[in-house]
Amino acid sequence: MIKNVYSLLTALLLCLFVSCADSGLPRTVAGNDLFTVPYGRFDDQLNLFSLASVGAVRTYMAMNSGFFYIANGESKKIMELNSYGDLITLLYNADDNVAPDFVPSDMSEAAVSTRKAVAYPFNTLGPVAVDSRKYLYAVDTLPKSRQIRDNEKNTMLDRVIVCFSSDGTFIDYIGQNGPGGTPFPFIDAVYTTDSNELVVVCVTNDGPLVYWFSADRYLKYIIPVKSADVPDPFTQDENTGTVHVSVEKVIPARSGYELFVKVDYSVNYVDQDSKVQSGIDYAGTRVYPLDAVSGTFGEPYSIPAFEHSVTQGFSRISYSIPYDFMGVTSSGWLFFSIATDNGFMVQMIQPDGQRILKRNLGIGSDNLLYHSFFLSDTGIITGIFADDQCVSVKWWRMDDLINVISRS
Repeated sequence: MIKNVYSLLTALLLCLFVSCADSGLPRTVAGNDLFTVPYGRFDDQLNLFSLASVGAVRTYMAMNSGFFYIANGESKKIMELNSYGDLITLLYNADDNVAPDFVPSDMSEAAVSTRKAVAYPFNTLGPVAVDSRKYLYAVDTLPKSRQIRDNEKNTMLDRVIVCFSSDGTFIDYIGQNGPGGTPFPFIDAVYTTDSNELVVVCVTNDGPLVYWFSADRYLKYIIPVKSADVPDPFTQDENTGTVHVSVEKVIPARSGYELFVKVDYSVNYVDQDSKVQSGIDYAGTRVYPLDAVSGTFGEPYSIPAFEHSVTQGFSRISYSIPYDFMGVTSSGWLFFSIATDNGFMVQMIQPDGQRILKRNLGIGSDNLLYHSFFLSDTGIITGIFADDQCVSVKWWRMDDLINVISRS
């Protein structure tokens, strides 16, 4: 009897989760407001004063097992916080930050302290990643005196990955060849796998260049992802003309040695009467599994686009816009997102491609100035949102939705 009731409840819950997506009307998922971080220059505050100026915001976040790691490039520090927003560890550049008042004056105090502060000479912080050992990897820029110009590839080698242990101890810096190696070109993102291996995705003039390292930070694979090598599912003819290929994102699988390559395709629009090209139309998106060892592409996932409609008078025009690739979970779900008039839309695709779910994320801020999402290995979406008052951190337990579907 109990088993039957449980099965019925599971079926009803699953129906509630998926019915809106199947009907084409995505439901809104309310996020959990976790904590806020005020603006300022103190140890428990964030410096995002650059929001008022022109230029990129250099603040990034990662989440692991309920702990949040915020790299604040504007103040050259990294904060580890718990789910209540309490500061646990601070890694900071002592030349740009005042030493926190909880820094112990001797080793006896350090042994009983519940918070840690470690000085490190960060320059320009970038993305961060954390593995299951709580090893922290952060992108940093070398001083100009240590940067290398690669004239052959016409690029500057000026990025490294700095690695810290779970207690904040600096371990080493990682370059292209491993610990202490040649600096990287521009780094777009860093990831850790379920095996605690590090994956670094760089941007070059030839396309993404991926470096895959072992758990002890030694180089295993270098995988170039060139647009010319990506499969083309569209046939060129007199109507479509040239097919344009754009590799938008490369993200590693959580297990094994596989990359997921998101590719956006567009084709020349040719006027049928004059046979003259009059524009470029979005044609579609594919995500290709790429074997990191052999370099071969697998069968792609066809990713539905977001349909945006604009009403002008009595006419209605629809546009197809590709989603951004957020990442992949340990169970193989592919996550995508896009900003909408009502916040953000998330599209989830099951590993076998049989089910596609869409959900609106409730943000609740009308004056959002900056945001960044992070997808955990289980499917929790964490977001950092900056407005004119403070920075707020929220999450959405999409892992619960995945678990319900897995039990069905």
